Order: sequence, then C-alpha cells, then structure tokens
Amino acid sequence: MKMVDDIIVVDNFLEEFLFKKIKESLPLQDWYLTSDITSEDNLRNSKKHYGFYSMIVNYEKPEQYKTTPCSWLILSLNEKIKSQFNFNNVERCRMDMTTYRGENKVTFAPHIDIDGLHYTSIYYTNECNAPTIIYNEKSMSSPVDLSLKLTVKEKIYPKENRLVVFPGNYIHTGMCATDVPYRILINSNFT
Repeated sequence: MKMVDDIIVVDNFLEEFLFKKIKESLPLQDWYLTSDITSEDNLRNSKKHYGFYSMIVNYEKPEQYKTTPCSWLILSLNEKIKSQFNFNNVERCRMDMTTYRGENKVTFAPHIDIDGLHYTSIYYTNECNAPTIIYNEKSMSSPVDLSLKLTVKEKIYPKENRLVVFPGNYIHTGMCATDVPYRILINSNFT
C-alpha cells in the first residue's frame, strides 16, 4: 500500500460527468438524522451537533456497498481512490450532510472515523465556508479524549469535486456552513 504520510488535496478529482451524476443523485439519497454527526456518544448539544448521514459501506462489512441511488457512483469514486493511492479495502463509507445553523459557525467534536491504522478520504460535493479541520494530534481509537489540547495542522475548505486524503489517525472535525444551506461530503476510510 502506498503510504500517505501527510494531507493530500486533489482538485477536480473525478471526471466532470461523474461528479455531475453524484450531485444529481444527492436528493434521491436516503438521509438519516443523528443527534451528533461526528460522535456516537451523543453527549453534545443536539441543537448544534445534529446532522444527516447515509451509510454506504458499514465498517462491519467492508467492501459491501448498500444499494442506494448513488452507490454505484460512490463505488466508482472509491475505486479510483484505491487505485490512485494503492489502498486495499474500503472499510467504511458514508455521506454526511450538515445544515445551516445561523450566522454563528458550529464546530463539531474532534474525532477519528474508525479505530486502528487507516486512511481517510473526504470528497466534497459543494463549496462552502465550513472547513475540515485536521489537528496535529493523533488517536488510535475513539472516542477521542476531549481534554486533549489540540493544535490545528490544516484547514481544508470544501470545493466542488475536491478530494482530501490523510492518515485517518489524525484527529479531525468539520463545521457548519454559514454561506450555503448545507454541506455534503462523502467520507471513506481505507486500509
């Protein structure tokens, strides 16, 4: 497997027709409400930290794609990521959507997506002012110790058809946009 030692940002990652197909399929997707979009402990304020998700590949069944309106499109996206970065398996994949919460930006809980060594990709479907924040600190398991003093390594702003790939053990988080009604991304984890 090719090692990804740092954060890689690739603009215009997919061919334009495939990107447009993904965007067209978003309203057809089954979206599920969660009280905390970045954490399963649900200890945070659900008025601020809620979000919507659509599971495509569950970590309990790696490489098994659920049948959804855009699963074949996401399969194509993930296969291109696997090929380009020499990853072996898709361990987990889900679509995340956060919505406008007013003019005060909401920052979600710092987290890692899955336990153990892995790589994370974030594929943005729309441009907005809500960055993904990647911290210098790492964790091998979740939940992340919220008493850790985190320092920002990088902020990556969503842009249509932008892919970000990084070692998945970097603690990271996202925010809600204040300039658009929603922020939608495809989050995949690879080994």
